Amino acid sequence: MVMRVREPEAVAESRRALGAELAAYRRAAGCTQAGLAELTKYSRSTIANVETGRQHVPRELWERADAALRTGGVLASAHDELEVAARRERRAAARGASMARKARAAQDYQASPPGNQTSSLSVSDSYASPVLCGVNGSPGGLHDLTRLRSMRQHLKSIDDAHGGGAALPMATWYLRHEVSPLLDGHDGRPASRSLIEVVGQFHHDIGWAAYDAGQQELATGHFASALRFAHVAGNRVLGARILAAMSHQAIYLGHVRQAIDFAQAARAATRQLGTPRTAAMLAAMEACAHAAAGDMRQSQQALDDAANALTSATSTEPEPDWLDFDEGGYWGHAARAYRDLGQLQKAEQYAEKSVGLCRAEHSRTRAQRNAIQATAHVRMGEIDAAAAAGLQVVNDAWSLHSGHVFGEVDRLVAAIAPFGAPEAGEFLDQAHELLTARAVSIVPPAG
Repeated sequence: MVMRVREPEAVAESRRALGAELAAYRRAAGCTQAGLAELTKYSRSTIANVETGRQHVPRELWERADAALRTGGVLASAHDELEVAARRERRAAARGASMARKARAAQDYQASPPGNQTSSLSVSDSYASPVLCGVNGSPGGLHDLTRLRSMRQHLKSIDDAHGGGAALPMATWYLRHEVSPLLDGHDGRPASRSLIEVVGQFHHDIGWAAYDAGQQELATGHFASALRFAHVAGNRVLGARILAAMSHQAIYLGHVRQAIDFAQAARAATRQLGTPRTAAMLAAMEACAHAAAGDMRQSQQALDDAANALTSATSTEPEPDWLDFDEGGYWGHAARAYRDLGQLQKAEQYAEKSVGLCRAEHSRTRAQRNAIQATAHVRMGEIDAAAAAGLQVVNDAWSLHSGHVFGEVDRLVAAIAPFGAPEAGEFLDQAHELLTARAVSIVPPAG
């Protein structure tokens, strides 16, 4: 009789999370379990079992699901990361059992009567602990986590204030030389869930910086890595945040259907887990994706969901340290959605509100919100107001290394210059000076 070895709970939880992610992607694509079964050539019962984490299936299913649901390979990559983690857990369990045996032997050795002791244990063996606490449990590990979290926040503040082009080289170096070595650097012990989450956050931030710097392929790779780490850590809320970033990038690249899929999958995966502020952020991102597709009804519904969620958020509720969505964020997303839907007066009004609520140190965000306001003014024929808002974009852009903001300036120049309005002269002069100094060559986003 073959006995089935029970998986460690951490691996089982990650497998359930991956199954839930498959279900979220499937629903976002409007596909039933039976439909996905037909597309992947597996049975419906297999799909049902996989989505609840009850069945371990080969990589082939995940590859076929990626192709059928247009995920960009996310599920197969997450499966690979999970299998690596499972092997680590099995090795850790074996080491733990071995160390426990040594600890018991040490106790027997110390308790045995004189003359009956053996010399089979070394001094180090006699102090072996049966507990494998990983990086998170040791004093050094806790200091590592504190250091990494602090540095991540510092690098993120550089990104917010100076753009992805400024933060990317530093963050990439830090990930390679300071963060990644910790995954396997503690005497071969498996990394803790907390460390895996932090590494996932680093990959997300670097993906975002690369996206802002115009390095889209690099950004996509880091977002995919971040999503895999979130899966392994079993943190579906972090995974949803990463999916929202991927939706943002997909809109920019003109992949609108994929942007909607990512945003809906993020919301579906966290419907019972996230705080109201998390729910508001994810709904606002979905609103932008629907707006990019020209779907007024679904975009408005998602904006209403975001507003309702934000109303119920409290300042005392514990939030992840990476979640900075606030009222200004809501108005900024709403302004962007209404701009894309052609609702220009609302776009201008909401952009103005969002600028007023922007944090002083968030130069890139303020520049982007001013750019939305300027674009709305241009489309309404209000060239003097557009130039004034555009000038604010340029003023912030001088402190930035942001491909997105430079692109906004370039497109505003192209939109305002043909009017030949004297009141736009200062904006056009300063914009040309900025673009020349930065040697900017902007390719407008697809779509």
